[in-house]
Formats: sequence, structure tokens, C-alpha cells
Amino acid sequence: MKKTLIILIILLLVSLVAFFGWYFLARDSETPLVETIGNILPFGSGDNTSVPVSPTGNEFENGTANNDNQSFDKFGSPNSPLFRISNTPVAGAVTFKRGAETIVRYVDRATGHIYDTDLVTLTKTKVTNQTLPKIYEAYFSSEGNSVLLRFLKDDSDVVENLALTLTPPQGTSTGPLYAVSSTPLRGNIGSVAVSAGNTLFYALRDSSSIVSSTFNGIGTKTLLVSPFTDWHLATAGNNLVLYTKASANISGFAYTLNTSSKAFTKILGPFNGLTVLPNASGNRVLYSYVENDQTRLFAKNLVKNTSTEILPVTLAEKCIWGVKKVGILFCGAPINEPGVGEPDGWYRGETHFSDRIWLFDTNIDIAQALAEPKMTLDVDIDLVEPRLSPDEDYLIFINKIDLSLWALRLD
Repeated sequence: MKKTLIILIILLLVSLVAFFGWYFLARDSETPLVETIGNILPFGSGDNTSVPVSPTGNEFENGTANNDNQSFDKFGSPNSPLFRISNTPVAGAVTFKRGAETIVRYVDRATGHIYDTDLVTLTKTKVTNQTLPKIYEAYFSSEGNSVLLRFLKDDSDVVENLALTLTPPQGTSTGPLYAVSSTPLRGNIGSVAVSAGNTLFYALRDSSSIVSSTFNGIGTKTLLVSPFTDWHLATAGNNLVLYTKASANISGFAYTLNTSSKAFTKILGPFNGLTVLPNASGNRVLYSYVENDQTRLFAKNLVKNTSTEILPVTLAEKCIWGVKKVGILFCGAPINEPGVGEPDGWYRGETHFSDRIWLFDTNIDIAQALAEPKMTLDVDIDLVEPRLSPDEDYLIFINKIDLSLWALRLD
């Protein structure tokens, strides 16, 4: 036994001497020792490429996101005026105040889970964990405690409409999750809009009508019956603006609908490719249309019956009116103007824009570029569904290209 052990020790010493002798005399002097050893290991080290450590997937603990994962998102720094809130697709969002905090609440498109993000700290909290997969549209009430979710039933082409009421956890609760009650909304619902007073407006294709109701479906009122069913709706105070589906090859019209008197009044048209955005009080509208294969953009004062052309051009639905100062617009405008055949290709998802973000003051005809995502972040942002925070110090929007959620700090 001793003899065997001695032989093994001698062999080990001989091997070590041989290795170090080879290392100092025969190896390439320009090759680092770590790389040399790596190359003679059983599987080598491939191309010696460093593999970054990714998040463990334990993103949420006790309902609150671990904010350390911001270091993995180059667009997630709150130190930048333009930053990404969610890199996973979202179905809709709303922003509101909670005490001194400015909160963005949004619906995750894949799961239907609802999250809150503080826009100052970027702390993310899960609000609900009820899984409702493949939500493609979400419409929130202004305070965020009601939401209409729209999704396809069992992978068919039948659209389900489910309204949720969210009740905050009580003071004695140990968790952050909200209680959820749900109410299905019946009918073949087309376009949807939400008023500042948290009333739902929607077009019913099966009854050719425009109706209003609360989020839980109570108090349904028929506001208009029309043989035309493919309306787009936009709120203007407690009233509505209705306009026909936009196409570069079809004449479009826009009307106001008084929700009290039910008066129906034409305000625009015929314009090909018409899209319309009223301001909160309903006395101004922004509208875009196609003329000679070119998109044009105008702001119209409905009281004075005057119009002002706006450049650079964009689609009206890529904008939002400010409330604190009348006549202010925030828009995403393409670096390259919309081409021939728009907005049809854009609606079908065949084309995308790369936007700059602009402030337009229609009172004095001033345009100011606020952000250039392609230049500063090397990312293409096709801005849709813009929202302003209550203090109008943040612009919230979705990037149509990947449905990620973004914010731009305005102050």
C-alpha cells in the first residue's frame, strides 16, 4: 500500500514539473495563463465570451417589484427625462395622484395582471394577480379603480368585454393586492371612450347604437341610433365626438353628439383619412386627413370657426391636448412624414413610424421638440395612446412597435 502511494505521489510531481516546464518554455508568450488553461480543459471555453448574469425571475416579492432589475434595462433610468416603465407589452394605462405620488397603473397584455408604478422612484407594485390572458385593450376610469378589459374568447374572433372594479386593501390587510369584482358587458362592442366623469361610452354594432353606462353596466342609456356602425368615439367633456373609420381612400366625417339633448351636429368632412381629437372642453379639435397622398394636420377653434395648420405633420390620434393651458398639444410626429397609403398600412401594422415628441402651442403657432428617442436612446418609438399626468408634468404613452409603456418628464 505504501509503495503504491509513493508511486502516485511521484507521478503527480512529475506531471506538475512537466506542465510548468511546458508553460514557461513552449506556450505562446502572448496568451494569458487563464486562456491557456481554459483551452486545455475538457470543453474549453468556446470563444471565451462573458455571459451576463440575468435576473433570477423572482421579480416580485410580497407583491412589490425588486427595483434592482432597472439595472438590466438601459431605458429604465429615472435620471433620464425619457424612460421605459414596462418592457413587456401593455393593453392600456392611466395616470393619477395618490397623495404626493404620481402613479401609472397599467394592464399586462399577456396575463391581465395590473401594476402600479411610482413615476419618481419607479417602484412597481402588483395590484391584481387574477390571470386573464391575451388582453388586447384596457380602458381605465380616471382614478384607476375601474377598468374595462377586452379580449378574444377561447382564441376565436368573439370579443369578450369584462369590467373590473378594484377595491384597495384595507388598513388591516398585510398584502398590497386589491379586491376584484367583475361584470361582463353584453353586446358586440366596437369603439370605446371614457369621460372625465368615469362614464363609459361605446358603440354597439348589433343594435347600431351609441350607448353610455357605468363601468359595471348600470344605467345604460341609448344616445344615438344610426345605420352606420363603425364609429370611432372621443370624449369632449360630457359630450362625444364621433368620426368614421379612417382610410386614405374613403371620405370621412366628424360629428358632435350632445349626451344630454342628443343633438347630432356635423363639424368636419368630407376628408379622406380623417382622424379627430377634441380637447377636454370640446371647443377645439385637432384633425388630420389625406390630400393628394399627403397627410395634413390642423387645429380648429369650433367657437371662432378658425383653423391653424400644424407642422411637422402627424396623425391626430398620436396627440393629446393639455388642460392646464388651453391650446397646448403634445404629439408624437414621425421623423419621416407618413407616406402614400397611410394611415391604412399603419392601422394594419404593416408600417411603423419613428417619432420625435413635440409640444405645439396653437395660440402662438410655436412648435418645440421635447425628445428625440432615436438620437438619444437609439430606439424607434411609434407613440400611441398618450396620457398626461394630473399635474401635466409627465407624458405617458405606449410604443406601438412593441407595446412597451414609456414616460417623458415634462418639467
